[in-house]
Amino acid sequence: MRALRVVITFVLVCCSYLGFAQGTSSQGKEFWTAFMSHIDAKDQISKMSLYITADENTSGKVEIADNSFPAIPFNVTARQVTIVTIPKSAFLKKEGKFLKGLHIIAEKKIAVYAHIYASSVSGATLLLPVAVLGKTYYSINYKQEANVSDAYSSFMIVATEDNTTVEITPSQQLLGEKPAGQTFPVTLKKGEVYQGLSDKDLTNTKIRSISTANGECKKIAVFSGSTKIGIGCHDNNFTSDNLFQQVYPTTAWGINYITIPLKSRNYDIFRVFCSEPNTFLKINGAVIPPASIQNNVYEFSSDITNNITANKPIQVIQYAVTQGKVLGNGCQFDSRDIGDPEMIYLNPLEQTLDHVTLYSARADSIINNYINVVIRADKAATFKLDGVPYTKFVAILNNQLYSYAQIPVSAGTHYISADGGFNAIAYGFGQNESYGYSAGANLRNLNEYIAFENPETNAIQLNGCTNETYKLQLVLPYPTTKINWSFNNIPILQIPNPIGIPFQKDGKTLYRYEYPGTVQYQKGSYNYTATVIAPDEDCGTSRDIDFDFSITDRAIPGFSYGSNLCAGDEVIIHDDSQADPGSVSMIKICYDFVNHPEIFETFNKSEIPADGNYRHLYGPLTAPTNFTVKMIVYTGEDALCDNGIEHVITVNPSPVVSINAVNPMCQAGGAVQLIADVKGGTFSGTGVNSAGLFDPAISGPGAFTITYHFIAQNSCDATAERIITVNPLPAVNAGNDLVLLEGESVILPATASGNGLSYEWTPARGLDNKNALNPISSAIEDTFYKLTVTTDSGCVATDEIIVKVLKKPLVVNAFTPNGDGVNDTWNIKYLETYPGNTVDIYNRQGEKVYSSVGYASPWDGRYKGTILPTGTYYYIINPKNGRKLISGNITIIK
Repeated sequence: MRALRVVITFVLVCCSYLGFAQGTSSQGKEFWTAFMSHIDAKDQISKMSLYITADENTSGKVEIADNSFPAIPFNVTARQVTIVTIPKSAFLKKEGKFLKGLHIIAEKKIAVYAHIYASSVSGATLLLPVAVLGKTYYSINYKQEANVSDAYSSFMIVATEDNTTVEITPSQQLLGEKPAGQTFPVTLKKGEVYQGLSDKDLTNTKIRSISTANGECKKIAVFSGSTKIGIGCHDNNFTSDNLFQQVYPTTAWGINYITIPLKSRNYDIFRVFCSEPNTFLKINGAVIPPASIQNNVYEFSSDITNNITANKPIQVIQYAVTQGKVLGNGCQFDSRDIGDPEMIYLNPLEQTLDHVTLYSARADSIINNYINVVIRADKAATFKLDGVPYTKFVAILNNQLYSYAQIPVSAGTHYISADGGFNAIAYGFGQNESYGYSAGANLRNLNEYIAFENPETNAIQLNGCTNETYKLQLVLPYPTTKINWSFNNIPILQIPNPIGIPFQKDGKTLYRYEYPGTVQYQKGSYNYTATVIAPDEDCGTSRDIDFDFSITDRAIPGFSYGSNLCAGDEVIIHDDSQADPGSVSMIKICYDFVNHPEIFETFNKSEIPADGNYRHLYGPLTAPTNFTVKMIVYTGEDALCDNGIEHVITVNPSPVVSINAVNPMCQAGGAVQLIADVKGGTFSGTGVNSAGLFDPAISGPGAFTITYHFIAQNSCDATAERIITVNPLPAVNAGNDLVLLEGESVILPATASGNGLSYEWTPARGLDNKNALNPISSAIEDTFYKLTVTTDSGCVATDEIIVKVLKKPLVVNAFTPNGDGVNDTWNIKYLETYPGNTVDIYNRQGEKVYSSVGYASPWDGRYKGTILPTGTYYYIINPKNGRKLISGNITIIK
């Protein structure tokens, strides 16, 4: 008997997936990929990196099937990304079979993204774990054109087990001369890769794992892409990039998609691949004529959001176009547009996630990074980016139930989460460069599965709780004539001619079969296998459907809180719950369950605080108030096992205090008394004493936060703050005192600094402009000037300067030193005001008869103690201080 096994696993680590099949995610412990063909030249050396992340610390290794390089160990820190560089020996250049599969295994579940890049030629993909791989795939590529001649459309198959037989039906002739439309088999060892290349678009190439001698089909990983491709109008500006995406198995395709434009680009191209003929396809409510769907593909261009629906499973692919391309029929070039071709497989609305850690790449030469998100409109308010709420969501025009966001992000690791399911893609652009991939994927088989039904709630679930009663049901897309049930690989029940209850889902008839009676389990991991008779052209008539599930104990919830709770402070609820390590998957807390039982704060597993403390601020109260706090602790992989506890807490009112407002002041403005509206507290801060006296001379200039702290009789306290601004005084220097010769002028050499200064000199006499910093003084007498400088905030400083005016000495030409008390000395008016002046007097023979430095004592006509005779003498006066020599004659008369 030939058997096909469909394995479903459910442990959530890096991402959570909403819906009843939460285990079929893109996280796992085992992955296969390969270093796909890519441009590789001296100036464009091809490289490959793996970006690995997880919700829990874990470790693992990367191996290559032929052992051409030693295993590469790696360690992952929770919600961070570890980068593993793949050695060049793994590179696959040509078509054919190669024992070069890359095997990634980890101790705990991880998410893996693969990135192949060279200079300006880059492509990335989300990797799928072995647990969710399928057996039937279609390669989805694009029209193969490039700016080089040796570029090819490509697909790649990696076997996960030995003796894997694959049938390939290429849609175009391969380089190895396999003709289009002719099916050929390939047998692969574990880790062996088959790579197909063509110079034409390989879209619609069918790849399926077929039954072997023992009747078993084996899982394969399939990748599609191009070694280098340009997308859009093929002209002289046709830069090209590689494409690299892991293909989703057809069982994971959906019927409802929403597309979001790639941020900063002019437009995108979309392909809708139909899994079956006669698919009824609608885009934005408009029916697509069947004749427009060619070879299972409908293609269109768009620069808006799109709502795509079908009656049969479809896959939607989004393509970024070549740099500079614009929407329209012509080949116009937009020099502002940056980026290059990329291919991203989109996820349907039926397959969503609620948190994921992703990596926004820098390599190679990426400038701008973005994340596109589609989420139900009623859950958009719960979305967080790196733990911070993101609120810039926009309604989908053609589907008001959903909203979207195009979020610019920095290069590096990012964590996104929400209370409801969302789909997301990560992408980035640089000069002639791009990358893009799904941030995560849910890949459940939508039409064939085993699940639990809770008899009390009728809810369908894939994991359970200890001692809970469940009904086991099997859903098939066909009627079967026999079901053999096995539990943990031990046959337990055979049901010939079972009765299936048909029901309609998305236009397709499915059949529900119930396991007799009900089931209960203790904590642990279990497996059911239903072996059914099925019409299956790929893998024989017998199909094994596996159901791997876990049963989890409920937590014993508990929490504690402080003895004196105040409304103005955060109330801390400390989680004291008892649960198996790592089993708590979510905690919800309602802080006022009696009055608002609908308002809970939700903490997903990765958001649960490490210290177990949950903080809530109740806000102003006028009297002690009782609140019922309810905590619900969820355990299990799907957060199905809940247990709650309630406590009534009393929250006391906190006092409300304020401080009087204080206008900005100047540093020399004097002390100010601060006043609080509630007495008995203490002031603190720079420049203030405990009683609230603020002195700007002590604080100096600046803005100072003054705090008033008050403790009420109920021990609840309050603080009020007031910012006091002290404006600085201007710096002013009128300059050194000046000496001015009568009749001349001088510039007053003042300097000042500060904001928005104005000036005033007093008195204004002798000045050309009393409001200038450096006026010209033409004083005619000694003047004491005062400069007042004022800032734009009104702060004032002053300084003074003396301008001493030196008047011209008045020299008389005769005096009478006869002792009568009149004109007995030669008085020279104003000469004494000239510091350091000199006076020299000579007789007719040139003999110096008088000399002085300074003229404090006027000459009395004596020479060597004796009055000189009457006669004419000659003088030379040097006033100095800028005044020229004065000479002449002086007559002594007796």
